[in-house]
Amino acid sequence: MKKKMLSLILVVGLMSTVLSGCSLFATNIDEPKGAAGSSGAVKLTDNYTFEDPADLDFDTRYVLYCDENSQMISSASAEYGLKASYSIIYAKDDAPVMDYEFLVCDSAEHALATIDLYASQGQALQAAENDATVLCSSTDGDTMEATLAAFQSYGMLSEPSVAAYVEFMQTSTGGKLME
Repeated sequence: MKKKMLSLILVVGLMSTVLSGCSLFATNIDEPKGAAGSSGAVKLTDNYTFEDPADLDFDTRYVLYCDENSQMISSASAEYGLKASYSIIYAKDDAPVMDYEFLVCDSAEHALATIDLYASQGQALQAAENDATVLCSSTDGDTMEATLAAFQSYGMLSEPSVAAYVEFMQTSTGGKLME
């Protein structure tokens, strides 16, 4: 079951290339924000906060959060020390613009084991600057659009839209949209 859930994480949650630089982090933001349509900083750990990239053209942002009570994190927490995951998805007219995926581990050692697991399955993760427990990757809009079309063709989505994908992810991972 653990391997099956980790495969779901791999296929659905982190489906692209390494987030180059991970310099999209800033510090000293107290309140996490991020319900559909909002923008601003999303606090990932006490040390790191994700800022909306200035160069993205979007009209809606979704922040899907999974903690230790979600199916996705609870199934991998013991072996890989996962504490939380964040999917920060940007859309324009309900079409994907960019998706940033973050995993927060309980230790640098567990983060390295998670990086190794993903690498063994052809996926790339990178530790965030100055916080080895935060792992990140990103998917561009074109790649995500192809993924949405594939998910629709497999009957996983009713339509190839970001809203349908977010709804599917909430149901399949046990995540919740952050307010």
